[in-house]
Amino acid sequence: MNLANQRITAKSAIATLVLSIMLVSTTAIALDANNSPETGYVLCVNKKTKAVTYPASLKCASTETKPLIAGQKQNNSSSQSHSGTSQSVESMVAAVLPKVEAATYAVACDGRSVTATGVNLTLSADAKRKGYNGAVVTASYGLDDCLNSSVPVTQDGKNFGGYVWDIDEENNLAIIMTISIVNTLNPVLTAPVRGSFLMTYIRGSQGFTSLPEGSVGTGTLANINPDFDEEVANIWVGGNSRDSWAPIVDKNGDWISIGLKKPGVFCRNLINCPSGSDFLRWSK
Repeated sequence: MNLANQRITAKSAIATLVLSIMLVSTTAIALDANNSPETGYVLCVNKKTKAVTYPASLKCASTETKPLIAGQKQNNSSSQSHSGTSQSVESMVAAVLPKVEAATYAVACDGRSVTATGVNLTLSADAKRKGYNGAVVTASYGLDDCLNSSVPVTQDGKNFGGYVWDIDEENNLAIIMTISIVNTLNPVLTAPVRGSFLMTYIRGSQGFTSLPEGSVGTGTLANINPDFDEEVANIWVGGNSRDSWAPIVDKNGDWISIGLKKPGVFCRNLINCPSGSDFLRWSK
């Protein structure tokens, strides 16, 4: 896919719409509460082995682990797969986390940091000529002042060298080119099923939320919401509704939305998608 050079300048009220249609079904959790499956829970991941555990309290046992603040458990700690096999939320998070963690980045602009996600696309000749080798996308909130400017795109201390290439103001999306190659996630190829497992991962958090980098949220898809550009997801992250910039992925680690937008929305103004593009399989 080649990147479109056009930029839409019309003002949009989509942000208000996003807030109005988001549904949540759990209650906020307090950090001194028990690790309750009903009210929300914390998973802990070993930094070395990546093994995920479910502690009795909302704190990880040692400095060898870090907290993953997540949402309400589904169906008594399990989710039914298409094959009929019951999978625990912990096992699904453990399976998906390395893939999502590797493809998410923090983009800093004017002292704020937001989560961006690497996606598969063919860079334009102009971008290649200017030395860019990768791209990440995210919601444009907070990035307007950095349009046509260099910005840090970081992951675990490494800077991939970013440049805010374009902003789709109509749909509140942004694309940031990177000098270094980035890891990517694929869009979901078929419309997700209502009630299916969802996960989100926060890489950038400064200035917008008190949640630490590395926070994970889980939930379920309430409705694919065909008449809007956003799905309706029951997903909480540490007592807060899902992050507006972070990706929402399924049990395979493929993304359902980034920046609250379905894959097809990216093809309207930000990315030039050819006929048959994976971005257009189930959303326009």
